[in-house]
Amino acid sequence: MHKQSHKKSPSSQYIIFVAFLTLTLSACSGDAADTYELAVQGLYSADISDDGTTAVIGSIQHGGSFWGIQKNERRFNWNHKQGEFSSLISVDIDSSGDFAATGSARTLVLWNALVGEPIEFWDSPGDIKSLKLSRNGDFALLGLDDETARYFDIKNGGVKQTFRTNSIVRAVDIDDASELALTGDDNSKVILWDTNTGERKHEWTLSNRIASVALSSDGQYAFGAAQLGNAMIWSTETGDLVLKVDTGALVSRNITISKAKFSANNKYLLAGEINSKVKLLSLPDGNIVKSWQANKKESLRYTGSSILALSFGLDGKYYAMGSNGLLNILE
Repeated sequence: MHKQSHKKSPSSQYIIFVAFLTLTLSACSGDAADTYELAVQGLYSADISDDGTTAVIGSIQHGGSFWGIQKNERRFNWNHKQGEFSSLISVDIDSSGDFAATGSARTLVLWNALVGEPIEFWDSPGDIKSLKLSRNGDFALLGLDDETARYFDIKNGGVKQTFRTNSIVRAVDIDDASELALTGDDNSKVILWDTNTGERKHEWTLSNRIASVALSSDGQYAFGAAQLGNAMIWSTETGDLVLKVDTGALVSRNITISKAKFSANNKYLLAGEINSKVKLLSLPDGNIVKSWQANKKESLRYTGSSILALSFGLDGKYYAMGSNGLLNILE
């Protein structure tokens, strides 16, 4: 990783293109959802803070931006070069909510999410396919196309660990204590790593290349889902299977879980699918407590929207961001 010479990237002027929509969302419980349109032409990437109050997106047309969800307000415009809209392939908000990171193909930026200013700019040795910040934004776990994941000191520079997977790493996660790292790669492997020693603790193989991974905040459980395949939850201590998550069954394939998130108490798992569905599962039995169909845009009524980000809100609501640019507030 190489530090870029420039330190500041002024935000562009606020562009008013956001429309507020209130739509009804179908769910097994009959609950409704409000929907905010954060991007007109869809998203490359998105993340929602753990408390459901803020979001960061990588828009297809308008680059990066940081949002306050409760008031549906764009707070900051974030791009990697002045005067250009960056294509942000991966973004993340740390678990404290004070920091965020944005990654384009070969550049990485750490932001102060409270004031909107960039903290550090870095060049990446490979294309960034996924990223996750540790708490307080001290480290970033980067999934790269060079068949490694790098645990990187994003504030001071320097790679703390290099996890070699022998395949492109498309999904990553870190526990809240920053002791465990989870990677998912194109070799169908979900691998749990020790961030202090760099050693593999456990390795699991699914039925296809990995679409998503997740660690519980306390590091007790690991989740992995295969593209059009199976999904599992394991114990990080023993490596044993805890739950085989039902991904349904079509003629010859399963539904892909594109994003998953554990609740803080590990009693629930939110699972978002590439077909716009969101399900709330109770743990460890895997029963579906609630399910919703995320909203589609009127102009794209018959096309799906992959779920890119999920959150358990402090207000008892659930939040899901679709690749079509719609933020769904679920009840």
